[in-house]
Amino acid sequence: MMFGAAILSVGLLNSAVAELPLLPDAAAYAETASGWLLDGRTLPPDYRVTLLEMSPEARLQTLIFLRRVGLLQADGWALQDILRPAIPAEVTE
Repeated sequence: MMFGAAILSVGLLNSAVAELPLLPDAAAYAETASGWLLDGRTLPPDYRVTLLEMSPEARLQTLIFLRRVGLLQADGWALQDILRPAIPAEVTE
């Protein structure tokens, strides 16, 4: 059963990525999220913070990717949060 789910996940990942050329930030997050999916993990609790650091275009692409591969199931995003300008990552000194 788990093996079949892994094969299905890989197929979904390949078709989702092939249809949509992702921006660099979105592609990097999709790559990381693909690893989580194949490992049977879920999104980390702070994924929203990471996505808010992206440009709105990359954020939207990432949200679509996460929804299509099944990692984003219950959490909804308000349109104002999707379109919000990128929040720069905190600089640690």
